[in-house]
Amino acid sequence: MTKIRPPTHAGTWYSANHDTLSKQLTKYFSKAPKFERGARVIVGPHAGYTYCGERLAESYSVWDLTNTKCVFILGPSHHVYFKDKVLVSQYDAYETPLGNIKVNTGIRDALIGLGKGCGFEKMSESVEDDEHLFEMHLPFLAWRCKQDQVSPPKIVPIMFSSLSEKACEKVIAALLPYFSDDSYTFIVLSDFCHWGKRFGYTEYVASGDLDDLVPFHESDDRSVPIYESIKFLDQSAMLIASEGSLEKWSRYIKETGNTICGQKPINVVLKLIEELQRSGGRTASSTVFEWIGYSQSGKAIKYSDSSVSYASGYVRLLPSANTSVVKG
Repeated sequence: MTKIRPPTHAGTWYSANHDTLSKQLTKYFSKAPKFERGARVIVGPHAGYTYCGERLAESYSVWDLTNTKCVFILGPSHHVYFKDKVLVSQYDAYETPLGNIKVNTGIRDALIGLGKGCGFEKMSESVEDDEHLFEMHLPFLAWRCKQDQVSPPKIVPIMFSSLSEKACEKVIAALLPYFSDDSYTFIVLSDFCHWGKRFGYTEYVASGDLDDLVPFHESDDRSVPIYESIKFLDQSAMLIASEGSLEKWSRYIKETGNTICGQKPINVVLKLIEELQRSGGRTASSTVFEWIGYSQSGKAIKYSDSSVSYASGYVRLLPSANTSVVKG
């Protein structure tokens, strides 16, 4: 019997009505810049569409569907902590208001079958139903496929929490054959800075120098608005990701503590790109991560304010020789 994950956040985080949602997505995509398509890796946020719908449309506008048979969706855990493993979907499909999206159970089972040492395990039903991040992207995936008049490719949702360097290496080794194959695309789910007391992060920089980053205090009277400081922090992260260096990205996260929730999936993609380059693969641009749009949920001005940042981006990989993997 087919086991389908229900759209647990439809009707709250986004419309559960097919027609209403279609009109909303059409509007978002109509505003997206007309960038050249060709991205086999995209990055986008996973908040309510009122906050980040335009950013999601920008990311999916450059998504390359030409040869896509399967999509790996990498995102961070929001409700549970786990170490030295990654969790994959237990379902056969995800229900969305725009139709069901099948899970590639063949690839999922092949990853689990690599053994406990490789760290792929199924999520529990409660964990997967509570988690919003995969669900928030799938209507955009379905909409793009409908516009291109193709059937939605199967997906492999993968959730990250804490990974040691050794465990990460095993995950990279398992994913690299797929990353090296042009018929697979990767979607990275990440919001950017979560700023405010409720997020436990109130760092502030006014000088344009990350070395001057200090905690913002309620009594502080700063010349640069908080939201501009947040923007500087995020754009510094985006610039570092563009360089394609995992070492620089990891150092930035460690030194600033920027609360980029998808920092670990971004780690994984940067490492996959480095491994691909070692075997002769290349990105289409010297700017590894290319960025389209950026916004914040609100303009934080005073200490009691809070905000979450959203960015849309992509990576274009040059065609490479296919590697033998389980197609599923």
